[in-house]
Amino acid sequence: MSQRKGRQYTQTTLEVDSQATTAEKNDGAKASGATGLTEDGPISLGTLRTELRAEFNSYRDTMRSFLKAEMEGLTKEIRDEISSLRETTKADIKTVHNELMGKVESLFSMQKEAAVTQSDMEQSLSDTSDRLTALENSYQTLAADQKKLKEKCIDLENRSRRQNIRILNVPEGAENNMPTIFIAKFLSKVLGEENFDGPILVDRAHRSLAPKPRSGERPRPMIARLHYYSDKEKIMSLSRTKGKLFFEGAQVHIFPDMSPEVGRQRAAFNQVKTKLRDAGVKYRMLFPAKLEITVDDSRMTFIDPCAVERFINRNKSSSSEEH
Repeated sequence: MSQRKGRQYTQTTLEVDSQATTAEKNDGAKASGATGLTEDGPISLGTLRTELRAEFNSYRDTMRSFLKAEMEGLTKEIRDEISSLRETTKADIKTVHNELMGKVESLFSMQKEAAVTQSDMEQSLSDTSDRLTALENSYQTLAADQKKLKEKCIDLENRSRRQNIRILNVPEGAENNMPTIFIAKFLSKVLGEENFDGPILVDRAHRSLAPKPRSGERPRPMIARLHYYSDKEKIMSLSRTKGKLFFEGAQVHIFPDMSPEVGRQRAAFNQVKTKLRDAGVKYRMLFPAKLEITVDDSRMTFIDPCAVERFINRNKSSSSEEH
């Protein structure tokens, strides 16, 4: 800012002769006593007023010029400051704008890449969904085919075993390394030779493939294949008719030989078969895993042990109400 000038005051001194002044005062005093003040004389009120007005006007003009110069200086200084601030602000705004534009361009680029990636992912997801739908359809078809094949394999396996019997609790070593001959003699001895028209033909026989048990453990089952299916049916019928069978003092059991899957299905009926025996209800197992119950000369077949359980409970309730 420009250097401001200090205020200057102008003082005018009126030089009046002391004698004249004294005389004027005396004359003025006399005149004022008679007629009042007049504007005549070396320095009168009018002259003083005029001089004061002139001094005031001069001072006013001086102050006006001074204030005008000061205001012009301040205005110029403010304008310079505003111009400087404007330029600085423009530069700052431009810098910020450039930075923001760089970041915005970077964001646009990232957004574009993300959009491309999203589009690729959506397409991939759509393709995967289509493939999954096709796989589910194929799986359902394959599952149905696998179920049919499994049932067919189980059926074929059990058909191949239809002439087999499984004998439990025969002492280890009783066959003396000749299981085929032993089984033929064993069946005749246990079931009675009189029940057969001739010798029982056994194609082959062997122990189960489990490890040989130690002394005191349960002996391994013996599996025999009969030459004639009719012999197998007769053996199973005689086994059911005779009830308990004994060989060398040990109780033995004869069952049809079936696949492990059918064996598990049949074993599921063990608990309900015990209840049926306790209730005196006649039953028999049909191939592959069906339970036939005879009540009052009517026969009912079940493939689900739970259904048999419900049947037994209903009969108990009916019997209780009748009594």
